[in-house]
Amino acid sequence: MRYLCLHGMGTNANIFDFQTGPLRHALGTHDEYQFYEGDHDIEPAPGISNLFPHEATKAWYAPSLGSHTHSEAKEFIREIIETEGPFDACIGFSQGAALLASVILDHQEENPFGEGLFKFAVFICGSSGLSVSTTTSGASTPLRSGANSPFSQSATSLTSDDGEWSKIDPVQLKLDGKRIRIPTAHIYGSKDDAYDESLRLRDMCEESGGRRVEFDHRGGHEIPRDRKTTMEMMRVVQRVIGKVMASC
Repeated sequence: MRYLCLHGMGTNANIFDFQTGPLRHALGTHDEYQFYEGDHDIEPAPGISNLFPHEATKAWYAPSLGSHTHSEAKEFIREIIETEGPFDACIGFSQGAALLASVILDHQEENPFGEGLFKFAVFICGSSGLSVSTTTSGASTPLRSGANSPFSQSATSLTSDDGEWSKIDPVQLKLDGKRIRIPTAHIYGSKDDAYDESLRLRDMCEESGGRRVEFDHRGGHEIPRDRKTTMEMMRVVQRVIGKVMASC
């Protein structure tokens, strides 16, 4: 099994490799994990500089970096899949999960009757998928710094200097019949400041036929490393793998 792995905002590929180590070990040693990194330098996510003081931290996109960074990030992932794929599955944390969701949704829109990019997806503390449009008018919304998401907890959109950033509405996605169709595993923490975004991403995914499974590790914006929680996360991922294998 080959996994495409995308880190969260304010970390990098090496850090995500470390963060997912216990989970990957629990899943077994026969799988292949390919870690990729955002292009944009950004301040470390909360707590990261204490653990990784010498690592350059990255983002896939950000309103402060320009609306073009979102479309460029999606294109970068599509190029990776085209040139280095195929991948059986993907794992994304926080912004990496949101980016993967947007790429998957775009692919479904463009290929309504074609195969999916992946057999399944694992979203850990995922942020909401975004719709981003380029504009030249309107005042900028103040952006949060040092947070897991640039959005305030109640906001569903914000305006940057050159674009409008909107969280994809899962209710409308369901009404339009455009939710993510592949099986998905959602791992999140109910103490996470971005907990609501993880639930929003969950609701962007189809649940019929047991295609969607979830697990609350009851922590914050993190991938727990203790054995008990790691085994619970492993079982959630294995349930999704079992769903995929049963449909083959």
